[in-house]
Amino acid sequence: MKGSILASLLVVVVAGFLIIRLSKKNVMSKYEKNPKNKWNSLSQGIDPTDE
Repeated sequence: MKGSILASLLVVVVAGFLIIRLSKKNVMSKYEKNPKNKWNSLSQGIDPTDE
């Protein structure tokens, strides 16, 4: 009885950790700024006429 409660608690903690870790990774990539066209990349120091 005591072992099954500890095992269940361990599973819940590990699952919660994985859910939080994966959701933080997706949130960070969702808000990254990507240039919409080649002229917006000037702010990153990239010359769009160099091709």
